[in-house]
Amino acid sequence: MTLVGLGLLTACGDESASSAVQTDDGASQQGGVQSDGGGELAGLLERVESGESMISISGAATSTGEYTTADDPRYGGVSNDIFRPALGGGSSRRGSNAEGPYVISIYTDATHEDDPDNVVRAWVSLVLPAAAEAGKNYEVASFADAEDHQVQAHVRGDGMGWSFSRQVSGSVYLEAFGERVSAAWLLEAADGRGEEASRVASEGAVKDLPLTLQSEAEYDITVNGETETTLSRITARDNMLIVGHGIYLYLPAGATAGSYPVQEGRGDDAVRAQFTQHDIDEVSGELTLVANGERYDAEFNIDASGEDDVALAGDLRWIALDEG
Repeated sequence: MTLVGLGLLTACGDESASSAVQTDDGASQQGGVQSDGGGELAGLLERVESGESMISISGAATSTGEYTTADDPRYGGVSNDIFRPALGGGSSRRGSNAEGPYVISIYTDATHEDDPDNVVRAWVSLVLPAAAEAGKNYEVASFADAEDHQVQAHVRGDGMGWSFSRQVSGSVYLEAFGERVSAAWLLEAADGRGEEASRVASEGAVKDLPLTLQSEAEYDITVNGETETTLSRITARDNMLIVGHGIYLYLPAGATAGSYPVQEGRGDDAVRAQFTQHDIDEVSGELTLVANGERYDAEFNIDASGEDDVALAGDLRWIALDEG
C-alpha cells in the first residue's frame, strides 16, 4: 500500500496459476497467504457495523464483554482501537506512513485467571506483512517467529503485566485495506514455549477503522564519513522535535509555512539544532515548512562541525506545531 499525499493506493499483486497451490476448498494459496473470500472470518465481519469492533478473549485471560478502562489512570499511551504504522522495537516490524507495514490494535476489558477480580485493559495487536493486500487471508505467528508473509500477533493486558506472545497461530482476513482497514482474526497464543504454558484464544473483527498517521522523519545522516539512512518516529513537545540520533530541533514560536535558517544557538526566526550524541560547535542549514492539512511537512539540510562532522538531509512528515 502506497501513500500519495494523504491518499492511499492499495497495491495488488498478480498471482500466477503456476505458482499457486489449490487448497481443499478451491482457494488459491501461496506462501501461507490465501485468497478465499474470508470464509469464517468474513462471517465475523458481518457481525460488526462500520466504525465498530468486536473482540473476545478466552482461556487463561477472559474478556468481560465491555470496555471501561480506556481512561483508567493505571495506564498510559494509546487506549482506543488504532490502525497505524508499525512501531518497531524488539522483533516488531517498523512502518512508515507511506509504505507500512501497519499494525491494528483492538482494546477491551479482561481479567486474568491469577487475579480474576481485577478488571484490566487488554488488547490484541496484529502487525501486517509489508506486502499485505485486501481480500487475502494471512497466517499468524509470534513477533519473534513470524516470516515476512505472516502477521505478527500477541494478546496482552494490564499494561503488559501479562503477555501471550508465544506459540501463536491462527489467521487474519483483510477485507479492506487502504485509508481504512476492515479485518477479522482467529488466533491462539501462550505465555511460554512449553506444553504447560497458559493459553488464550481470541477472535474478533474491526470494520472501517481509519489510518492514524504518525509524525516521522526520514533522512540520510553522515557522521565522520559514515552514511546511513534513517526512518524514525518524531517525539514532539510544543515546537521541540526529537528526530533521532539524539538530534533536537527547536522551531521558532508561532512557526508556519516558510523557510528558516538552522543554527546552533537560539534565534527568534531560526531553527535551533542540538546534537546530544555528537561533539558539535557550529551548525548551519535550512528547514522549509509546508502546510499539509492541519499539520506540516518539512524538508531540511543541516551541516554541523566540531570534534565530529555531521551532515543530514531529509524530510519531516505530519508534524504538529504550537502556533500560539
